[in-house]
This record gives sequence, structure tokens and C-alpha cells, in this order.
Amino acid sequence: VRTRRQFDQFRNPTTRAHSGPLKVAFVSGSEPEVAVAFSIGRRVANAVVRNRLRRQLRAIFDNLAPQYGKYLVRVYFENTPPTFDELQSHLTRALQRSGLLGREGDRPSHP
Repeated sequence: VRTRRQFDQFRNPTTRAHSGPLKVAFVSGSEPEVAVAFSIGRRVANAVVRNRLRRQLRAIFDNLAPQYGKYLVRVYFENTPPTFDELQSHLTRALQRSGLLGREGDRPSHP
């Protein structure tokens, strides 16, 4: 997810969920793939911290195997950035609440 048109799809997402410092928006796609974009503002942290958070979230997403589609993950925190374990817990919880992730990480079937 890189172009303005792709990001505009998230104005009216199919599903939204949040947990802790993470907000997840989902748009179903016609392709059998998972595309993920991350939004971490400059006010949240410096470039080193933002890049580390992106790498950690990408690794977590690779292990979760959520439903096919496009995801936008927004990260908000005030003081200390969340740890890897906290990110994993919050992302898993948000995806489970929205029905985009099975209890054991199984990829849900497409309707």
C-alpha cells in the first residue's frame, strides 16, 4: 500500500479495530494476498524508533496469517514505545476482535 489511491480506500474501511496503542483498518481485496501499511507519525517518535516499530509489526504480521486484504495499522503512544510482546498482544487482540484472525492464527476463509 503506497499510492494515494490505495490509502484513500481506508477512508471507508470494511472493518476497524483497536487495542492499546494500535488502530487497525481493513479493506477486503480481490487478490489472495495480504498488504500492510503502517502509520506512525513524526510526533510519536524519532525515525529510529518508528522504523523499529515498523520492522517489529511486519514480523508479527508475517507470523499471524490474517485474512487476505489490505491493512492499515496506526500506532499511537505517549511516552515509552511499546515492546515487541506488547505489540504482538495488541495486534493479535485487535485482529481477533474484528474477526480477521482465528483463535490459533488460522487464516479465515474468504466469504
